[in-house]
Amino acid sequence: MGETVRFGVSMDSGLVELLDRLSHQHGDENRSETIRNLVRQEVINTSSNDDKREVIATLTLMYNYETKVPRVSIKPYPSVKITANMQMHAEDEICVKILVVKGLACEVRAWAQKLLSNKKIISNLTINATDELYKELL
Repeated sequence: MGETVRFGVSMDSGLVELLDRLSHQHGDENRSETIRNLVRQEVINTSSNDDKREVIATLTLMYNYETKVPRVSIKPYPSVKITANMQMHAEDEICVKILVVKGLACEVRAWAQKLLSNKKIISNLTINATDELYKELL
């Protein structure tokens, strides 16, 4: 990244208490590390709103093993590539499937939405940093 710059931050005492709790919960060494992590996460969140930016995302699905998980083709979404596909049985009747995908944010979200909208599946899409953004944030 660059050289470390020190600057002061003024904050309500109640927010400082919340920041200290966050630091403790996350296992951060100090407030500065917590603030750095929060800024990094916000940059990732903001970048993933840019539909034309390439993203890496994880899609987690949890469902009863008897549930038919819909097959959603990636062909209509040319930038989307499934780079990992893992499935496990969390309990006797509960399956967990984790997909790692890469592609343009708009196409990843559109493709994932078809899986996220199934009533019998608990699911979550998490957008992560790309290689380019990762290098920017370090």
